[in-house]
Amino acid sequence: MARTFVLLSALFLFGCVGSPETNPDVRTTVNPNPIATYSRKVDDPLNKDWTFFVRLYETPQKREYIARFGYEEMRDTDLVHFPDMGYPIRPAVLKGPDSLSCYIGFLDPHDQFMYLKAVWVERDGLHHRTVRKYTTQ
Repeated sequence: MARTFVLLSALFLFGCVGSPETNPDVRTTVNPNPIATYSRKVDDPLNKDWTFFVRLYETPQKREYIARFGYEEMRDTDLVHFPDMGYPIRPAVLKGPDSLSCYIGFLDPHDQFMYLKAVWVERDGLHHRTVRKYTTQ
């Protein structure tokens, strides 16, 4: 009887320990295509193919995304950490107050956009910064 109890306890204990393959915070496949984008042509008569763009790419970690920014010949990259809100979120990019600005954030279950970062062009420079942080208790 005691041996059966020890055996069942050991199976229960070791069966509850997660392995990296079952960790819900890790993606098994990473999509190489951008999952959210914003792009606008730059008004330049000499360079018709210049654009302002923001693209979000998946990483192996479910709440981390790579953001790639571009304006004219400038490029930048940032790692965006999305919060664990206790519900599934959908990363998104939303147009900003003018055509050369946008926001990186996520949609909550009610499709309300939650702001994380702002990306904009000012004085012919590409800028980005965190505008909000979210925590849960």
